[in-house]
Amino acid sequence: MNLPCAVTRDLLPLYAEDLVEQETEELIAQHLTDCPACRKKLSELKTGTGTPVETAKPLKSLKQQIRKRRWYAALIAALCVFVGVYAYFYRAVSMKIVPWQEGLIEVARVEKVNHAEESSAGQVSPEADEAVPMPTSAPVDKPYAGEMLVLNVRSFINGFQEQTILEDDGTTTVIMQGISTTQDPRQQVRSYYEMTYYPVPDRLIYGYEQPQILLWGAPQNGGAEVLPRLALAYYLIIAAACAVLFGLSWGIFRKWRYSGVLRQLFFTPVAYILSHLLLKGVSTTSFFMERDFISILLVAAALYVLLSLAYQMFLLRRRAE
Repeated sequence: MNLPCAVTRDLLPLYAEDLVEQETEELIAQHLTDCPACRKKLSELKTGTGTPVETAKPLKSLKQQIRKRRWYAALIAALCVFVGVYAYFYRAVSMKIVPWQEGLIEVARVEKVNHAEESSAGQVSPEADEAVPMPTSAPVDKPYAGEMLVLNVRSFINGFQEQTILEDDGTTTVIMQGISTTQDPRQQVRSYYEMTYYPVPDRLIYGYEQPQILLWGAPQNGGAEVLPRLALAYYLIIAAACAVLFGLSWGIFRKWRYSGVLRQLFFTPVAYILSHLLLKGVSTTSFFMERDFISILLVAAALYVLLSLAYQMFLLRRRAE
């Protein structure tokens, strides 16, 4: 290993007084054989003609470099742990679309319900001569009175995504899709819980994609689908294009004074691409757009800092060689 001139000059006062270890002495001697400037500096130190140097300065400089490397290493290790743990739980606990299987959801019954009677207890009706303003629109929390559709749902389903479609003939279609964190629903105990729909839709369909299962009502003419959102694909393409552009710019203008700006711009799309591959793999479709995009950005931010720190560590090691 050949010491840089800056490191050698810092160590020369200790070398001149024989206060360095043998390995360090050999490295300095090797450097002095090829560097006239450092030999001249050593001669000035020995003859006393040079500027007096504080012997503790080289040690302070080395100590600062060692401390900086340790901080960088600790931060890199912490970021690696964060990214690894987050990616593991994202894949293990993330909500997944539940495909249809026999007995997944069953229509139990249709029953009458009158929430108005339940919520009217304890309320005082206005007097006959009291002015009561008429609402311009029906209140959101208006008590419901009518029919209610009751469904039996397999217990491993943690929630639903729904979309209501108003058909051309005026009927209402609700498309529902179960989501779950369970890896293998077939291994779950066959237990159910009840969920209700009111007012009762004209038809209730399970599944965003074909084949769609009609749970309630008359069949549709042609059917309808809720397609997965493809915005992640567009973001990935944009990130890849920016990575190529900034990477080429950094390579061409590497010796430019402000090349560090191009380097950091290059790290940004690269961090996003790595984050997407880590969380989503090669898939670019998503039924949970907001959750997936926020998760990708969070991990991308950690990877951006990780890339920046790793590059700084590379520069420190390169200067020390």
